[in-house]
Amino acid sequence: MARKDQRTVAPTSNVLQQALTWQVTFWSNEVTDDERATFERWLASDGRHAAAWEQIRSTDARLAAMAAPGAAPAIRASQLATGRRKQLRLFGWFIGAGLAAYGARQTPQWQTMAADYRTATGERRQVTLADGTRITLDTGSAIDVAFDDTHRLVRLRSGAILVATAPDTLRHGVPPRPFMVATAHGTVRPVGTRFTVRQDDSAAAVAVLEGAVELIPRGAGALPKRLEAGQQTSLAAHAVAAIEALPAVPAAWTQGRLMAERMRLDDFLAELSRYRRGMLRCDPAVAGLTVSGVFSVDDTDDTLAALAAALPVRIEHFSRFWVTVLPRH
Repeated sequence: MARKDQRTVAPTSNVLQQALTWQVTFWSNEVTDDERATFERWLASDGRHAAAWEQIRSTDARLAAMAAPGAAPAIRASQLATGRRKQLRLFGWFIGAGLAAYGARQTPQWQTMAADYRTATGERRQVTLADGTRITLDTGSAIDVAFDDTHRLVRLRSGAILVATAPDTLRHGVPPRPFMVATAHGTVRPVGTRFTVRQDDSAAAVAVLEGAVELIPRGAGALPKRLEAGQQTSLAAHAVAAIEALPAVPAAWTQGRLMAERMRLDDFLAELSRYRRGMLRCDPAVAGLTVSGVFSVDDTDDTLAALAAALPVRIEHFSRFWVTVLPRH
């Protein structure tokens, strides 16, 4: 069952800058116990702090790529005169400057925050559109909806969704409007179906539970491909990947479950972290351990306890928002 709808407080630019400063501090690998305690007090003191931290934590790689061309020469020039922490703080300053120059309204972060429907970390939400189509949003997901006289369009801004399309019966005497889900990599055009779409930086993973969909890559000259019920694949900008069979329990996240079949522990924890606020880290010494089973994403503490019972690992809680998985001995 979907969780109760929650409101996410949008962080101010000043709070985002504070969160960015903390991220730069953690990049340095020189964090003291006092700094960790200060960070935890800051994180817990205001809902906007937690929202800003989630935004910075999930996008730090993209922000670094934006800032790198202008920041790199200054960082290299400072290496002889400053320590690692100062270099990283300088890097963080350039990241902040790069964001301002780029224009906040054009960033994916802003578009996600301003989306028609979105979910917070650990939240799932079901919405019913004007035509009767039902959409379930996974954790940290966002969509925009644009219905007009010619089409019904859902734009996936981030995260994952389960779509159960409805026939276009609201307007009598005119041809039905096509339904489409647009991603950064291409378009998914369903034919009376239930399907999931999950978007990341490199591709959009599509799985069909009922009916069929047509996948149309965004790149010029790329060929569309049809995906039938019981099949899944990845949609990239210039091609559609090989088609595979769905797992035994598809779209497990809609039921609050995370399925793992011989999954690396670091990959498993990266997936679990999407449903948990704060930082969830994996010690390199245990990263290669394999995980199999069905786990809860609604109670991530219980899932971590199950890992500790099944694998030679221990869970170290620096705080509620800072957890590391380490070797047991």
